[in-house]
Amino acid sequence: MRHTSPVPRFGRAAQFDERSRAYPIRAMLDTSKPLRSYTWRCRTVLNQGWDSSCVGCAWSHELAARPVEVRGVTYRFAEAVYERAKKIDMWEGEDYLGTSVLAGAKVLRNERYIREFRWAFGLQDVLLTLGYRGPVVLGLTWREGMEHPSLDGRIRPTGDVTGGHAIAAVGVSVRGRTVTLLNSWGKYWGQNGRCWLTWDDLGALLDDAGEACVPLRRARMKRLARLR
Repeated sequence: MRHTSPVPRFGRAAQFDERSRAYPIRAMLDTSKPLRSYTWRCRTVLNQGWDSSCVGCAWSHELAARPVEVRGVTYRFAEAVYERAKKIDMWEGEDYLGTSVLAGAKVLRNERYIREFRWAFGLQDVLLTLGYRGPVVLGLTWREGMEHPSLDGRIRPTGDVTGGHAIAAVGVSVRGRTVTLLNSWGKYWGQNGRCWLTWDDLGALLDDAGEACVPLRRARMKRLARLR
């Protein structure tokens, strides 16, 4: 059975492996700490155009962001991550659009950019991770109200489903109760490629077949190495 994404540029396909439940990020979080506002700097803003490579872009944005910034991340690299992910995801062949967040994580682990990845099961774990550990790669159901951010950068999960999308969460605000996302639709989308969601909206998206993957033990390289 082949997976197809309804619209190009929406390339996240839901693939949940029950074995992932044995690897929660919560086991590595200090849940006694209060939530903390923080933004992880990322100087790279990728543009996938109408390609379905959002999984590769989301993981590439994570590589380019603090706490371990890898310089030289380009769309060509993101596209290579996407193509590699299609070779190892659960769907037969490669004649389809999109791939899974899980497959993207495996590519980076296989190439030793990260040594481990875990999963945030719920909003609270996403918020704690963003406050203390680093960015989170999200797989979300994308809706019409998320296509065009408001003037202040907000998106809302309203309207019809337009596709499945992978995107990097790079910041959290406790005072505003918001999460900042870095999209892969170029720097002219939103606010320099970024938008934000309320905690309630993100929680609803996670409950709607959403997923949140957290890389651990990142390789401390100054420049990007080529995929082998």
